[in-house]
Amino acid sequence: MFYSIIKIIARFSQLFFFRKKIVCGRSLKELKGPAIIAANHPDSLMDAVVIGSCCTQKVYFTIRSDMFNNKLFSILLNRLNGIPVYRFSEEKDKLRRNFDTIDRCREILKNNGIIIIFAEGQTLHDWNLKPIKSGISKIVHHAITDKDLKEKLSVLPVGLTYSDYNHPAKTIVIQSGDSFRPGLIDEQLSSGQWKQTFNAMLFEKMAPVVPSMRSQQKEKIYAWQTVIKGLNKLHACNTIHKLHSTAGIIEQSDIIPDLSNITRQYIAKNSRHFYKSVFLFLLLLIPAIGGLLLNTLYYFPASRWAAQKTKDSIFYDALLCGLITITYPIYILVAAIILHLVTAIHFLIWIPLLPFTGWCTVYAYVFFLEVKNYLIIPAEEKRFLDKVTI
Repeated sequence: MFYSIIKIIARFSQLFFFRKKIVCGRSLKELKGPAIIAANHPDSLMDAVVIGSCCTQKVYFTIRSDMFNNKLFSILLNRLNGIPVYRFSEEKDKLRRNFDTIDRCREILKNNGIIIIFAEGQTLHDWNLKPIKSGISKIVHHAITDKDLKEKLSVLPVGLTYSDYNHPAKTIVIQSGDSFRPGLIDEQLSSGQWKQTFNAMLFEKMAPVVPSMRSQQKEKIYAWQTVIKGLNKLHACNTIHKLHSTAGIIEQSDIIPDLSNITRQYIAKNSRHFYKSVFLFLLLLIPAIGGLLLNTLYYFPASRWAAQKTKDSIFYDALLCGLITITYPIYILVAAIILHLVTAIHFLIWIPLLPFTGWCTVYAYVFFLEVKNYLIIPAEEKRFLDKVTI
């Protein structure tokens, strides 16, 4: 019951957090267990929330064990089906508990469960697939010692590509690749050879769903973020393969124009897009102002608190999204009651009005930036973006 409620609220909160949520490939909604979702891991706990909210069936997910050290977090993660994984870098004295984790994963899969495993074994805010760590192969190898799982267990590669890791109203691309059955790998191989073969196969399957832009040069990162945010949600899945070639163009370009003046990398693609953004901005302007007034007391303190708590770490997105998921409904209820008492408007009207106007604020700001950035960007930068825009 708790899992189902949080899942519904998480899907709702993502309407604010993601301006575009582009899901391509095999439908995660239709995925049935026993199955393992093998995903990359660019944005800590946010990744599990995003994938889990796409699945109809209840999912479990692996997570670093030290996240369970906080009592409140431990209760929450257990209720949300988190499975601790013990790593040498965090809690080497507890490594033997991984045997229990591996056994638990097999039992979940035997009951036709779905487990999300982050195959890279680490989180970095970047845009490239890292080598596959040994954890997932150990779990899978142990699971298929069960006869039924050897025949039925499937592994589905999933790639997550975020436009950025610091702001709401971002774009995320969720790509599912070709699933495979690890039980078909040659069982005559030694344990070590089998795991190496599995990891190599998984990396090959994941590479097409994780567009790779390895450069750390700021100008190239700005260009890459602009491309992702500019994806057309309606047609993105038909052209998503072009993200790989676009990443290569950006990464290999000797001269990249400075796009730092494009605030948050939102920009209208052409004059038609520009006028559309102007119209939508004006359409949303009045409710957006109302949303700013109604939600300021919640959002800005929440985002500042999340930023302070996660300073110099990779958890800002996950903490802010979790905070919104759990506390924003409470704020809506309290604010609706107060507004009902001080106005002639019934609190049942305020309850949908608060999040709706908040949504208008987020989107009106994006449309404003698309208009503003289109007007100020020099011709050279426009020509470059025309070259790389999908």
